[in-house]
Amino acid sequence: MFAEVVVDIKSSNTDRVYTYRIPEGMNVKIGMRVSVPFNNRFIEGYVISITDKASYSVDKIKDIHRILDSYSIFDEKMIELAKWMKEYYKCYFSEALQTIMPVGIKQGEKKVKVVKINIDEIPFQLSKRAPKQYEILQYLKNRSPIRLSELVKVLNIDYGVIRSLQKKGYIEIYEEEVLRFSVKDIERTKPLLLTEEQQRAVEEVKSSILTGTFDKYLLFGVTGSGKTEVYLQLIDEAIKIGKSAIVLVPEISLTPQTIERFVSRFGNRVAVIHSGLSPGERFDEWRKVKNGLVDVVVGVRNAVFAPFNNIGLIIIDEEHETTYKQSDLRPKYNAKEVAEKRCEIEKAVLVMASATPSLETYYKANKGEYKLIRLTKRINVSMPQIEVVNMSEELASGNTSIFSRKLFSYIKENLKRKEQTILFLNRRGYSSFVSCRDCGYVPKCPNCDISLTYHFEDKKLVCHYCGYEETMKETCPKCGSKRIRYLGIGTERVENDIKKFFPNARVLRMDVDTTRKKGSHEKIFYDFRNGKADILIGTQMISKGFDIPNVTLVGVILADITLNLPDFRSSERTFQLLTQVAGRAGRGEKPGRVVIQTYEDDHYSIVTAKQQNYVKFYNEEIKYREIFRYPPFSHLMNIVISGEEEEEVKNTAANTYLTCQKLINKLQNKSYNKILGPAPAPISKINNRYRWQVILKSEDRNILTEIAEEIQKMKYSKDIRIAVDIDPLNIM
Repeated sequence: MFAEVVVDIKSSNTDRVYTYRIPEGMNVKIGMRVSVPFNNRFIEGYVISITDKASYSVDKIKDIHRILDSYSIFDEKMIELAKWMKEYYKCYFSEALQTIMPVGIKQGEKKVKVVKINIDEIPFQLSKRAPKQYEILQYLKNRSPIRLSELVKVLNIDYGVIRSLQKKGYIEIYEEEVLRFSVKDIERTKPLLLTEEQQRAVEEVKSSILTGTFDKYLLFGVTGSGKTEVYLQLIDEAIKIGKSAIVLVPEISLTPQTIERFVSRFGNRVAVIHSGLSPGERFDEWRKVKNGLVDVVVGVRNAVFAPFNNIGLIIIDEEHETTYKQSDLRPKYNAKEVAEKRCEIEKAVLVMASATPSLETYYKANKGEYKLIRLTKRINVSMPQIEVVNMSEELASGNTSIFSRKLFSYIKENLKRKEQTILFLNRRGYSSFVSCRDCGYVPKCPNCDISLTYHFEDKKLVCHYCGYEETMKETCPKCGSKRIRYLGIGTERVENDIKKFFPNARVLRMDVDTTRKKGSHEKIFYDFRNGKADILIGTQMISKGFDIPNVTLVGVILADITLNLPDFRSSERTFQLLTQVAGRAGRGEKPGRVVIQTYEDDHYSIVTAKQQNYVKFYNEEIKYREIFRYPPFSHLMNIVISGEEEEEVKNTAANTYLTCQKLINKLQNKSYNKILGPAPAPISKINNRYRWQVILKSEDRNILTEIAEEIQKMKYSKDIRIAVDIDPLNIM
């Protein structure tokens, strides 16, 4: 018998399937990791099929060296998914398989030695001849089995005594697997009574689950309309017929409350997969799924690869979020697209849900590619009252504070009423940059083309791209002036000012700087929910998913930060963020209010966010997309060329442009095609590497994948790196 193996070498020269002989008696199965000989060394490989026929001369075929695991990592459906990813995202086969493979697999299971008593009656004579042995057996009598390390620590005994008891057969020592993570036990809840809209949604999707039909739905529901209860009841229907479900959330900050909701309904039949867990913990959760111990997985992007063999339903919560796209590593996959393909392969149902769907998704729903289900009303509560404040007018009237007079007075009222407030600003740090009043000098990162952000707490200037930091100086390093000013604001500055104006307020902050430690998301969330703080300040981490009844005020400190980014999606992102963060207010019995501070109060993103009118925003934004042929009217491909020598990067970018032009002419496709660039990237230098980009637009995605394949085959100098991203969500 022969095994078709993909080897773990990331090169276009080896990106194919190799044949190896399965030695007599070796139990190789499809989907296993194996060690195989390759160019005079042993490397890891993945078995994707087994055959009794070799495609070339048998005497040239080498034997598999050994099996690396006792079980298969991939089943045939997951191998099919990996093949699709390889072609769709133009990556190597081994990269696609390793993306599906669980993190922590090379560490394996965690095992501990356990001691168990083997006799019913303890020989009394031991108490005199071997009192320590007698003491151990007496201790084990009511506590067996027990971890060996715990026994040694509690009784302060020598391992020699343990070995003596083992030799006599009085005790048995064996290894037992220990799970490194388990969800906290939570009081169980029962299904809630559904509204008419929720019931209709459940019934429609349920019919697809019960018939095993591959269907795609967009659940378009306003904030607070009860989407999560719809998910829970749909999952329950899937479990009843022996199916399993995956629920994707966009980031770790959403998982504490989400996990709680699902565990309270389904108990220990829920597994959790996200980057806040250690590699070993993630591997344990993966194995729980693999071994059929759970029915539901809740997690971030890579939870879409949870190894269920009976998927009935995949739910993507907050489907508009950009974090579903992997942009930094290959394959640059989008979990939404992968989920759709997986549902197609497994004949499962896909439900994507959001109060602010991405334009592409809503466009497809309008065209009938997704079945559209609407939830138009909040459950038992009204939408919050939203007010927009023009900060230019505040400044003209003498208010130089970062808080408008209206927001300031509302915060004061909320503190008096012991109601909670969320303040949102999508920029961390104290000031976005520092400037000398006399000479205009702005400290910049020596490695990146970006100004340094001032962090007040550490008194440091930090680059948020490469991590470079330096101590803040009291005088200008260029002219020696002490007239330093801090321009722009970040969450740290908001926190500082709140503590200055409201010294008795209890304040929490949630951003990248305060959530570096494991478990910090959960701690901040639970502290705020349990009333240990009056005000929560944060970045987009707090803009969604937080369902806290006592939050009655949301303040958006500056809505323009995302609006003025050099990205065609900036208007859409602004609308989504404002609508989502506004949705955190008034989710309990008390009415909610929202204050949006901006310098552009007449921009349609701000106006429609105030009205909470997605359809009006969509109708306005889609016109611009069609005029400029941006998605959903075309596909994009971003090619970023980087290197340490600026001239070399520039020349390579020019050659890349010419190659793209030749390929488009050669393909002679009648669809709309356009090349933008070559030009410096919006951030033209990161980590001492200059960056240029070429952007392609095409109505035909196949043209872009063919060009991507050719670009990645081209020979470049050693220092040059080419990053190709098809359908990017960020072109910065």
